[in-house]
Amino acid sequence: MIAKGFESMQISKLLFISHGTVRNHITSIFYKTGVKNRAQLAAKYISAYERVVTDVSNLPSNVPVLPDGHVKPIAILRLIGDQNLPSAIPLIFVDDSFTIGRFDTNIGQKQCNFEFSYSTKAVSRRHAKIIRLTNGFSIVDLNSRAGTFINGTRIPPEENCMISQNDCISFGIAGADYIFDTCLV
Repeated sequence: MIAKGFESMQISKLLFISHGTVRNHITSIFYKTGVKNRAQLAAKYISAYERVVTDVSNLPSNVPVLPDGHVKPIAILRLIGDQNLPSAIPLIFVDDSFTIGRFDTNIGQKQCNFEFSYSTKAVSRRHAKIIRLTNGFSIVDLNSRAGTFINGTRIPPEENCMISQNDCISFGIAGADYIFDTCLV
């Protein structure tokens, strides 16, 4: 959950345990793994697995599940911006699109496939979606306030824009900058 960008309060609500218990577990995990913060822990997890834990009961039968219960992403966004943000966003397509946004504490449950923490203000609640096509991938800005950028150029809202290996994708202008990597396909 930390690798997916969940905050302690979100984790406590999802696991039905107290906020203090979550903090204690996270402190223990930091000690056992030798990391100092959530970003380092997420980076360590993602670099070790290159996949993300998923509730396999909610997946359609056509999504391959590895024997250990993980799902391998077909692409990944690797952080090159603000080091306080998740170091990678694994793209696991349950259907043909993958939405990216910011967690909304007013709703209190996930609205997108990947959500930045609530404090990531430059990212809109439903910011962009990446679409898997037969000939590659495209990205669509979902009318976000701060915009979505490919290699520094703002893309028009609601238009499909093709993305390629090593394109820089920016969600807003506050450091949510990632490199698109399809080498996992």
